[in-house]
Amino acid sequence: MAPKNQSWLARLANDPIKSWQRFKLGLIVFCVGAALILLGARFWVWLQVVGLILLAIGIVPAAWGYAGMLAHRLLSGFKPPPSSFGKDK
Repeated sequence: MAPKNQSWLARLANDPIKSWQRFKLGLIVFCVGAALILLGARFWVWLQVVGLILLAIGIVPAAWGYAGMLAHRLLSGFKPPPSSFGKDK
């Protein structure tokens, strides 16, 4: 469990691998929904409804995973580099 003083941004950026997996899962569901929309325009119109539902479902984990990766990049980018003073002794 995360400490209470840890910000929500730091908790979101805590595990970039999990964020990447979440993004990939959402992207796959989103792409399947987009393909069903295109197939529904050609073959059966109710495939478009299923495709829209999958688009809505897929965008949530994809956005959550992308936000986690972005938070990780932002928080790791603002850390100062390690000091080189005292290492030359």
